[in-house]
Amino acid sequence: MRPIQNIIKCMTTCVLMGVSASCASLPDREADTGTQKTSAVKFENAQGPVSANQSASIFKELTNEAGNRDILKRHLAFEQEINRDSPLVTGNQLVLLKDGPATYQAMFEAIRAAQDHINLETYIFENGEIGTRFANLLLEKQAAGVQVNIIYDSVGCLTTPKEFFERLSSGGIQLLEYNPVNPANVKKQEWILNNRDHRKLLVVDGKTAFLGGINISESYSRGSSASFRRPRQNANVDNKSGWRDTHLQIKGPAAAEFQKYFMDTWARQKGGALSTQAIFP
Repeated sequence: MRPIQNIIKCMTTCVLMGVSASCASLPDREADTGTQKTSAVKFENAQGPVSANQSASIFKELTNEAGNRDILKRHLAFEQEINRDSPLVTGNQLVLLKDGPATYQAMFEAIRAAQDHINLETYIFENGEIGTRFANLLLEKQAAGVQVNIIYDSVGCLTTPKEFFERLSSGGIQLLEYNPVNPANVKKQEWILNNRDHRKLLVVDGKTAFLGGINISESYSRGSSASFRRPRQNANVDNKSGWRDTHLQIKGPAAAEFQKYFMDTWARQKGGALSTQAIFP
């Protein structure tokens, strides 16, 4: 795997997942582009921080691939300052999933292979064909002894019947409704209607993570070509079009960083106790 993919991991952590409350304030871009020196770039692997020589070697390889050394170094320094709790982690495999069908196929394969737990966080979880396939597979894994935990957004799932989630709960899956629309169902003190969870995150066994822009919805179940077609209005043409979006699959120690985000959201929303025995393998 090329080390440049670890930088993509860091970028997606900060941009797609959002800067966590524990992160430092943003560095001063104006000052940094002047005479100030950026901090040393440090990397970690599954065993923890790597040596200075190893970090220098990784940075050299990144520079050979990315080009401008000063810009890359400054960018990585910014990344470290923005999110100090999520280090630049090496030793990962990254797969770009270009649309819904490719994403769902990869997610189903990972879920079927799960041995310990499945953590799913999504803005939209519809009860259509694709949502039912997810529900059936997750219930199957729960019945097989794999603990399934789901965070779904109250507004994003506003049109999903409560019976859909009741079926999941009855099967043993732990559910958490993010910031319920009904204030009476809010477990924490602060309630803000527009505080929504737009993450689309799946972590399997703490080893594989999926994230990006694809919800669990029929809108994403069509291929890329269908999303861009503008067919003529006639009876012989399928006029339905889907959403074109992208997802990432990450295998390796970086999955632990996304696990932290899931667990932090679960705790902040006052979810029930989660088993932590194999959360960070």
